[in-house]
Amino acid sequence: MEEKITGIRRKIVGYHQDEKRDWVAELECGHQQHVRHNPPWTERVWVTTEEGRQQHIGRELICLACANGE
Repeated sequence: MEEKITGIRRKIVGYHQDEKRDWVAELECGHQQHVRHNPPWTERVWVTTEEGRQQHIGRELICLACANGE
């Protein structure tokens, strides 16, 4: 049975790298979410280039922190 992830959709407003140099999306709500390209589990080739990341500014991710009332 597939588990559905529920949360609140928030727009990406920027990015930064964490201490391991993984990319983290900064969301409009003030929360953050890792956006790793880690094949075969996570395919996000766009995160590997500046151009790709900029093209995703304004796109929405599901913010679990907002859904949990944080």
